[in-house]
Amino acid sequence: MDFSTGKWVKRLRITFLVLGLCWLMSVTILIFFDFFTAAVILAGLFFVAMLLVAILNFHYVRITVEMEKVTVRYYSIFAVDRMFRMFEFPVDKLWKVEVRKYLLGLKCEIRFTVRVTRGLADYPWISLSATPFGVRSKLIAALKNLVPQKLSGQN
Repeated sequence: MDFSTGKWVKRLRITFLVLGLCWLMSVTILIFFDFFTAAVILAGLFFVAMLLVAILNFHYVRITVEMEKVTVRYYSIFAVDRMFRMFEFPVDKLWKVEVRKYLLGLKCEIRFTVRVTRGLADYPWISLSATPFGVRSKLIAALKNLVPQKLSGQN
């Protein structure tokens, strides 16, 4: 399995760039024609949109499963300090795949829990908000299928 949000992230970045340029031109034209109230309203809408983008925390995510090893690479696409992160673990060590959703399903995060020698370890939450809903649900189902079925007597 090889999953990447690359094409959606590219489309999302271009969309935000075009919308930002249109917004800037609109505010400039409104100020030029002395429509300050409309310019202030547009500025307020812009800040609300930026707040929503910050809350959704869009990530580029690439998840590969090959040779019985899961590799996850990710980074935040609108962060100033874009830090690339990566982790990998054997498929047979996967204990649980957790999903949490916020804002009517717009913000979706996933976390992997693996068995280690001293117990269980949780990896950080990774945002899947940049992924379309249909693809997101298929990915989550495929990842949950990787979790081995636990014996009925274990917790």
